[in-house]
Amino acid sequence: MPTLKPLPQPPAWNPMEENGQITRPWHRWFQIIQALTFKHFVVAPTLDPASVSANTTSEQTFTVNGLTTDMVISITKSSHTAGLVIGSARVSAADTVAITFGNLTGSSINPPSEEYKIMGTRE
Repeated sequence: MPTLKPLPQPPAWNPMEENGQITRPWHRWFQIIQALTFKHFVVAPTLDPASVSANTTSEQTFTVNGLTTDMVISITKSSHTAGLVIGSARVSAADTVAITFGNLTGSSINPPSEEYKIMGTRE
């Protein structure tokens, strides 16, 4: 079980200004609480997948520093490649993402080297 950090005490009472906006100390407190509660991240490495054979799937691994196996991720690529789909993505080991590519065509596809966006949450 991970060690939880204690939550900071909220600022002094009266979180609202006369104009109905949240005061600056309360706004900052909410940002801190959100950062401690939701551990979202986005990274954008350039990956160069290998060719994917016709009518098949291929799981390929790539080094992406900072990833850990307690992360839940989703991934998108920067461009469309006809007939190529991303079936799934997972952190298979520390600093390693495994992406399953699917080829829906009758000939092999060599996906371009490009930026992929990896979005996720740490558990």
